[in-house]
Amino acid sequence: MIMSSITVEKVSLTNGISTPNKSKRKSNRTPASEDVQENATIIQLGSRSKTKRSKHKDMNNSSASVMRVKSRVFKQRSLVNRANGTSRNRRKISRMVVSDTESTNSDTTPDVRKDERVESSSDSSHEFDRNDENKINFALKLTPEEADTSKTRPDHHDKVMFENAKFKAEEVKEPREKTVIDPEDQHQAFATSDPTLKAIRFGEWEIEPWCASSYEMEYIANSLVYVCEFCLKYMRSEFIADRHKMKCPLRHPPGDEIYRDGPISIFEVDGRKNKIYCQNLCLFAKMFIAHKTLFFDVEPFLFYVMTEANDTGCHFVGYFSKEKRSQGNHNVSCILILPIHQRKGYGNLLIEFSYLLTKRENKIGSPEKPLSKSGLHSYRYYWKNVLFEELNNDIKSISVQELSRLTSMTVDDVIATLQINNMIEKDEINDTYKIIVSKKVVEDHLRKVEAKGYPRIKPESLRWTPFILTRVLNLTPLCDDLNFVIR
Repeated sequence: MIMSSITVEKVSLTNGISTPNKSKRKSNRTPASEDVQENATIIQLGSRSKTKRSKHKDMNNSSASVMRVKSRVFKQRSLVNRANGTSRNRRKISRMVVSDTESTNSDTTPDVRKDERVESSSDSSHEFDRNDENKINFALKLTPEEADTSKTRPDHHDKVMFENAKFKAEEVKEPREKTVIDPEDQHQAFATSDPTLKAIRFGEWEIEPWCASSYEMEYIANSLVYVCEFCLKYMRSEFIADRHKMKCPLRHPPGDEIYRDGPISIFEVDGRKNKIYCQNLCLFAKMFIAHKTLFFDVEPFLFYVMTEANDTGCHFVGYFSKEKRSQGNHNVSCILILPIHQRKGYGNLLIEFSYLLTKRENKIGSPEKPLSKSGLHSYRYYWKNVLFEELNNDIKSISVQELSRLTSMTVDDVIATLQINNMIEKDEINDTYKIIVSKKVVEDHLRKVEAKGYPRIKPESLRWTPFILTRVLNLTPLCDDLNFVIR
């Protein structure tokens, strides 16, 4: 026998929250709900009484109806909150009273009551949509005119105007030049196709580079690179540079200060001990030295960095590097003076310092060839000054080998300098060469050099010993006695 039962369960609503009628408060009970409870009956089809299974079924139906009422109340409460612009914790929703039709109409079936609930919820949602359109304008902080976003959407007229402007801009724009890459010269082709760096922010200076930069593409794309003047770290933005400036631990090059004369100091930096600093220095120097190709293999080199000291630290001026074990007696590999410090005599000062170190090692030296135009001009100027100073002394005769020993220059450099200044003549009778010195020419040149007031190296200010095993030569020419000194 099929049995069906319809139960109506009284539900109390307090502050918008539905709970089954298990509360002991009498204030929440309404007369309508009491009548329903007294008149609630169980309709039985058949002669059998309610079984235990039917009781469980009734309990399930009643719990399901309670959950539906709860969901409906929660939905209405959220809609009211949104309409009023308040949150759940700020305002309590007033008690929601179930309509008499829903509470007292016990004769209707559950399906009919379910349809009524759906219709009522849809009506409330439509009502909320209307309220949302008319009242809710960014949490009631804007007027409806201000909250209107219909004008921000581009229409057909706006799209047509955009396309016309785009077409005109493409016509005015110049066509891009096509770069043809030669397979046999790929290195140079790719180097010229890269964007060039426009300027470098170095401390308070903005310097325009002379040569192509070797920095990464992400830095070159900004067209302006910021370089720390103490640690030579390169950065892509001013914000990063300012942050680095506040926490940079260096105020001088990371090496030993071997020379100081007033504000001018020279530091010896080992490429093996300070690898990152020396690599940054090589990358920085590449923008001013066209033929420089070595950037990362810095361990076999020593770097001598010249600085100017003030209250904030020792600021970079220039440098030169040389090999620790040179096979060709080279005392300079690369030399650089920043453009902002040129025309101050610092180039000659660094060259003179490199020859001073060569003298301390009791060697003769020469820079690596070939030299750039500016480097060749600086070296010829220094060689001329040094030779004229030696020839200005009261001497009756002197040989090229003696000049090489006194100046630590190679014989080839001495002869080339004398030939350029027309100071060598050939004796046709004896088939020999002799040095011709004009005292007036020598004195006039030295007077002009002294008038410039360029700084000079003071050998007594040097505190340095040779870095590697060196050979001490006697001052007599063609000496066979050799002594070795270990550092």
